Parts: sequence; C-alpha cells; structure tokens
Amino acid sequence: MNNIINRALKFYSSNKRRIDPHLVILGLYLTTKFIFRRTKAIISTLSLQQVDIANRYGKGSYALITGGAGGIGREFALDLARKGFNLIIVDFNQAGLDSIQQEIKQIKSDLMVKTILIDFSQGDNADFYKKFQQEISKLDISMLINNVGTIKGSFGMFDRLPMKNIIEGFNINFVAPIMVTQAVINQMLLRNKYQSLILNLSSASSYHPFPYFFGYGSSKIGIANFFDALALELRNHKNIDILTLKPYYISTAMIRHKKGLFIIEPQKLVQSTWKYVGRTNEITPNCIHQFKIYLENSLPTFLRNFEIMITHKDGAEAVTQRQE
Repeated sequence: MNNIINRALKFYSSNKRRIDPHLVILGLYLTTKFIFRRTKAIISTLSLQQVDIANRYGKGSYALITGGAGGIGREFALDLARKGFNLIIVDFNQAGLDSIQQEIKQIKSDLMVKTILIDFSQGDNADFYKKFQQEISKLDISMLINNVGTIKGSFGMFDRLPMKNIIEGFNINFVAPIMVTQAVINQMLLRNKYQSLILNLSSASSYHPFPYFFGYGSSKIGIANFFDALALELRNHKNIDILTLKPYYISTAMIRHKKGLFIIEPQKLVQSTWKYVGRTNEITPNCIHQFKIYLENSLPTFLRNFEIMITHKDGAEAVTQRQE
C-alpha cells in the first residue's frame, strides 16, 4: 500500500505542472461523493428492520400469489404461511399446487389454502379474467403478489420465434399482472381496518436494454411503469401499498438454479422484501444486487451492451432452435 502511495506522489510531483489542481479537487470530490452515496445505500439496506406485515395487513386475511407453486412464489407462500396468512395460490402446474398446499398444511394445519389451476398464457380476453375474479370475490384479500413470469417466447432471436409463443409470453409477463390487479383492487379499496399490498416482480433488466430478452425485459419495464402510475393514481387511497421489486438473477428453475456471486436464493429476496413494504414504491431489495447495478451503471453503454450480447447470444440461439 505504501509503495502505491509513494508512486502516486512521485507521479504527481513530476507532473504537477501538467495537472490542473482544480480538476484534481473536482475528481476527488466526485469520487468521494460516489463512494459515500453507495456506502450509505448499502448500510441503509442492511440496517432496515422488517415491517410487521401481520399487523399491517391483517393476520388471517388472504395473500394471493400468482406463479405460487415454485421458485420465488413458493417461498413467498411458505413465508406468509409462517406469518399466519391464508393463501390463494395460482399456477398452471397441478402437481406443484398439490405439493405446496401440503407443505403449508404442515406448517400450520388450520390455515385456509385455496389453489387455482390457471394458464395465464391463454388470458387474452375479458371473460378469462372475469371468471378468475368470480372465484376470489368473496375472500378478504390483503396481499397480491404478482410473481408469475416466463422466458418462453420472451428470450431468443426475435425474427425467428413463433408468433404464438411471443403472444403467450406477453400474456404471462405483462397482461396477467395488470389484469389480476384489476380483478382484486376494488376488494382492497373496501378494506378499512388494515392496509393492503400489491407486490410486483419486475426485474433489473428494466434498467437498460436487454438484447435477446426482448419480451422479458420490455414486459418488466412496462410493469414497473404501470405500477408507478397506479401508485400515483391511488395516492389519495392511503390504505394500499404498492411495491415493485427489481432484482437481478434469482436461483430458480427459470435460470436452471444456477449459482454465482450475484445470484441469490429466493428466500433472501423474500426476507429483504419485507423491509420495504409501505416505505417505497420501487426497489432492488438485496444489497448484492444493488452493488451489481452500481457496477453496470458505471460501465460505458457500449461496453454494457456488448457484454450482454456475447453472454446471451449462444443461449438465445439454442432456445430459438428448440421453438422453431
């Protein structure tokens, strides 16, 4: 360390006539400011305490989770069961629904668990969602977790993917969260004793263009924008919290349960989420993912785009070939 400092001082001494001291001061100021802000954000994330969601949203009320039979949705379901919430779990996989229902009953046998088998890829008309709304209309729903998502028809070579797959991908990633919210929001507006929560799974891919993930990234941008606008519309209705999550990679079946420095387990995402409900409308909740964002945003745009292109091109080609 001393050697580095000595070399830096020697360089400055030999070049001080060429170096504008004002630029040096400005550079030091901006660097210090950047480090301070990043450190403050990370410390804030680590020090925040979890919100008592049982008292805030009403223990014994229902939490509705789309895509709740596996991955992130499953972890939300298990965690909410431990906290005493009844559950409505929606998925297209009957075996997965049966499995999560049994797991929840083992946690708390007296909880009400309603499962709904539904394929949101086919949700392209009003009757589809009206039927869904009728199934849940008499339940006290305090939480909606818009978790359902897919990379089918959303990842690959756009010019070669089947049109049917692209439409179904947008139905799942973009249409479903909006229409499910429309199906429950009036019930939430009638709740007066407790708050209600609309929680949405967006993605860090919404921060910048994501080649080969055209359908996934654009859907996540749209979802974040929609729910930011909805939060403004509902600002006079103080009893509804809206939170949109923008995580990086989570170790689920969607990425074949890969592990890595910037890949976190679903349980960590769930636990960090409860620190932000009712406190903000949009967040990347995990400090490791926040650090990843800072790194990517510090890169020149052309380098970031090039890295994404070379990282995902081969995988996009393989996925496209399977769907052609």
